[in-house]
Amino acid sequence: MQGRRGVRGSRWGVRAVALCLILALAPGCQCSAAQIYIPLAYGLTGLCIALIMSPTPLAAVVGFVAGVLLGAAVYNNSLKHQLSAQPGKGPPSAIQ
Repeated sequence: MQGRRGVRGSRWGVRAVALCLILALAPGCQCSAAQIYIPLAYGLTGLCIALIMSPTPLAAVVGFVAGVLLGAAVYNNSLKHQLSAQPGKGPPSAIQ
């Protein structure tokens, strides 16, 4: 039988392995600051609005997640407009 100490120790180990994996894989990611900051800004705005309306932890999580999803959609939409604005680099249907 394992006591609570065994469970806590394994959680620490899992967190350490996860952190090492993130640090090892991060250099391979090609992301810009806008990919992170736009959804994060929308997420924090959604968090604040949700906490003003209903100051509970569940509302905070729902507001943050909804804001991040909205921010990701805004970023994706702006990226689509940037690609179609460049001549010859848009979708095949836009190239004439």
